[in-house]
Amino acid sequence: MRKAAYPAHGSKSPGARLKLENLKIGFTHQVILSDMSLSVEPGELLALAGPNGGGKTTLLKTIGGLLKPLAGRILLDGKDIQHMGKKEKAGNISFLFQSATPDWPFTVQEAVAQGRAPYRGIFAAETALDKEATTRALMTAGLSGFEDRRVTELSGGEYQRVLIARAMAQEARLLLLDEPANNLDPKYQYMVMNLVRSLIQRGLSALVSLHDLSLAGLYADRIALVHQGGIAALGKPEEVLREGILAQVFGIPLVVSPHSRDPRIPAVAFPLPE
Repeated sequence: MRKAAYPAHGSKSPGARLKLENLKIGFTHQVILSDMSLSVEPGELLALAGPNGGGKTTLLKTIGGLLKPLAGRILLDGKDIQHMGKKEKAGNISFLFQSATPDWPFTVQEAVAQGRAPYRGIFAAETALDKEATTRALMTAGLSGFEDRRVTELSGGEYQRVLIARAMAQEARLLLLDEPANNLDPKYQYMVMNLVRSLIQRGLSALVSLHDLSLAGLYADRIALVHQGGIAALGKPEEVLREGILAQVFGIPLVVSPHSRDPRIPAVAFPLPE
């Protein structure tokens, strides 16, 4: 597992260890997932994959504190997130929603600086630490020179990088990313996922939902296949992305073959047309 130091707020370590213990999630009238037990280590990207409607987004929202678990515990470095205040959660967990679109014409600089709100409040003036964190995030996300652009003028891939930069400025230790490469062309899928991977290499932790199984195989340290109310398979990409497992989960004979540039990486393709 690849790790490196990343300058975080205060004395916090770069990444947080997430642990789910017998988690049951959903709504009072419908259980979505049950008996969920898994962990994400600092410096690890765990991908959530599986059919649509299987509960991946609901799981991310529950971990992020937007929904309450029906049972079980969500631990961050051993502390139950149910016992964390809003400020503590915001200082540790950052959530990037699926298909987020800008709804206000902030500049890129302003949008990224919003990640500092947990430390200074919404209307308080920026401190030197805030400005330093924002500048560092912009540079790391490859957004230097974009500072004065309006987010409403950006492409989808550019805006995804702004959102990830905002999470970086927030200096959250756990990233919850819901389909960060969804609806992007190959260039921006590549750029966004490389950016996420670079953050993991700096020591952060990430739980990321991905529809594209080949992206999961290329970028994830481990993959959890979510299916029929639980985890159908959990392990390294080469352990999970197997034709027999995928056929059971997705109901289609997907083809798994070694990546042409690195045979250790599994690539997933559709079967030939009938």
